[in-house]
Amino acid sequence: MDAGVARARVAVRLLAQQTSPAFAFRQISDGAGDPKVASVAGGTFVPTYQGLSPAHVMRLALSKRSESKGTTPYPFNAPHRLSYYRARNAIYHLFGALVETKPSLTVLAPDYYSGNEIMALQAAGARIRYCPVGPGMQWDPSEVERLCRTHAPDLLYVIHYAGWPQPIDALAELCRRREMLLFEDCALSLLSGTPDGRPLGSIGNWSVFCLYKTLPLPNGALLVQNDRPIESLERLRLRQAGSASVAGRMAELFVQRIRGRVNGVGAALQAVKRSLGAAAGALDVQRANVGDIGFNLDEVDLAMSPISARLIERFDYEDIRRRRIANYQQLARELDPAVAATFPVLPDGVCPLFFPILVPNKAEAADELRRRGIDVIEFWNDPVGDGSEMGPNARFFRAHVLELPIHQDLSARHISYVARTVSSLDLRMAA
Repeated sequence: MDAGVARARVAVRLLAQQTSPAFAFRQISDGAGDPKVASVAGGTFVPTYQGLSPAHVMRLALSKRSESKGTTPYPFNAPHRLSYYRARNAIYHLFGALVETKPSLTVLAPDYYSGNEIMALQAAGARIRYCPVGPGMQWDPSEVERLCRTHAPDLLYVIHYAGWPQPIDALAELCRRREMLLFEDCALSLLSGTPDGRPLGSIGNWSVFCLYKTLPLPNGALLVQNDRPIESLERLRLRQAGSASVAGRMAELFVQRIRGRVNGVGAALQAVKRSLGAAAGALDVQRANVGDIGFNLDEVDLAMSPISARLIERFDYEDIRRRRIANYQQLARELDPAVAATFPVLPDGVCPLFFPILVPNKAEAADELRRRGIDVIEFWNDPVGDGSEMGPNARFFRAHVLELPIHQDLSARHISYVARTVSSLDLRMAA
């Protein structure tokens, strides 16, 4: 098998994949307009993601964090960690290296996915088989084992959704018994762990983290090699994305923080930024986006920006976890009980990325909440291809899961506003 040719052929097909709003930083997708961003110019604005404070950039050292918290948490303290611009790039390079070793590499992955990871796996040349997720967005280890007997995969690809762990011990034991490799996709689960305190991502052979979903960074991902370091990945030389890509996202992070506090001022700054983005687009300024859905072989060798690497050293991670957990718990208390939470329980160890709820019509609910200033996420609308691999639960989640923001940059006032607004709408699922 000619791995290089196979990857190029697959990538051409995949680049035609239609963009989905799921986990997209829509404000910077093209610089020419933001049709689905919450558009309230006055009143309360609740941004999807955390903003960046000038204090993060100006602070010289983390003496306060070091004194209060001790060591930097996993994955930032993992011995064999490699940084990339995006998580999909890390996935592509890892699985490309594995395919070079075994061209017939077969991966068993969940049928509920974002799309980026699947496109990266396909572009790397891996063969993918699918296992359905259960009604609680969890894998059933017995069903996984049944499909392992059917497909004989070489690697189990586990996705931890929004901070909630899969039954990772049972899956790891299955991998040991069947001599399979284990990969943990923690793109949505930075700072989460098992109830007994082990970080998600530390159990498999490899794991990946998308840092800018949890932290106010312009870009950045980590690939962790827990016990099978691949030397060729350690030697990989990456290039910088360019100042336009980084500056555009940095400006967005600052504006989002201002809008969350003084919406009128922030909305005006957002309008200025959009105009500048449109002008840059007219001048054909090239930028590498983050948070979009798609895969581009021309951008797989992009490095995490130096400003992201410096900012990582300036965050108080324990405070981030504490604030996210507190916001999730407050929203759970204040929401109308008729609103169906995707995860009714917040287990010990979970650092929630969002507060997922089930709604009858995801697009209509999202549009209404955005009109009221709450910038929600439509969680993973579209499959790759025709979606024939999806089971009934994956189809249900794509149709009904909406994610409410609960990040560390939101105050109790923001959370109460989200609770009141969501509770005022008729979002009850049919019995």
